[in-house]
Amino acid sequence: MPYTLAWLPSFERDVKGLDPQQKETVKTALRALLAYFSTNNDLTEAQKIAPRFFFKQLRRPFYEAGIEGKLRLVLRKDGLAFTAMLAGNHDQVRRFLK
Repeated sequence: MPYTLAWLPSFERDVKGLDPQQKETVKTALRALLAYFSTNNDLTEAQKIAPRFFFKQLRRPFYEAGIEGKLRLVLRKDGLAFTAMLAGNHDQVRRFLK
């Protein structure tokens, strides 16, 4: 059964504050993440959309996704559902996790 993806209003606010190029990066990362989820976690399908896409567990229940670069997405896993919580750089992710 594939995972689902949703996002919080705080995630939308984070994205709204990004420059146009970063917004496009977030959109591409979300498309790759949806492809990853819909193909039963097949990384090759996600990397067809974004060759440098990554998805990894930070610590339970938080995961990180992105495309090589400084912009990262933090997601929280709850069963088969992932919720996007933050779009930011490495330092913002570290602060979020504290």
